[in-house]
Amino acid sequence: MTIDQRDSEENKLSEREMALVRARRTAFVARFIVLRESKRTRAHRIIEMMEWEDLTTVEELEERFRRAFIENGDNMTPVERDLRRAFAHAERSLNHFIQEYATRSTSNFIEALFDYERSNQLLFGDDESPKPGGWRMPNELIRQKEQSDKDNTTH
Repeated sequence: MTIDQRDSEENKLSEREMALVRARRTAFVARFIVLRESKRTRAHRIIEMMEWEDLTTVEELEERFRRAFIENGDNMTPVERDLRRAFAHAERSLNHFIQEYATRSTSNFIEALFDYERSNQLLFGDDESPKPGGWRMPNELIRQKEQSDKDNTTH
């Protein structure tokens, strides 16, 4: 979808419809982070650096995640299960938490990992928070992205 098409779509959607798009995507990403937390794969490194537009749909993001695993050669059985479960969570939880998920909407995976950390801190406190596993720490990813951006501007 081109930027002009996306801008046209934004003009056609009501605030409630845009909030719904953001909320569904946020619920999907939040659940996907949890489901894949204990798993390690190079596809996670690709996903961690992903960014998306404000009105990127959950279906579009799900397909981008799937492609990262396919291109990495991962066993797709557990990946498809986790994608299905995250998608189902986005559908189920939405009725109860649309406002919450819409306000937590992110434009990239690093922001989603920060949101995940905040949620864990609220749920478990400082000492009991789950240890990172399948995902890198968001601060580490920011440093990597900044270094990559710096390297790209000097070449």
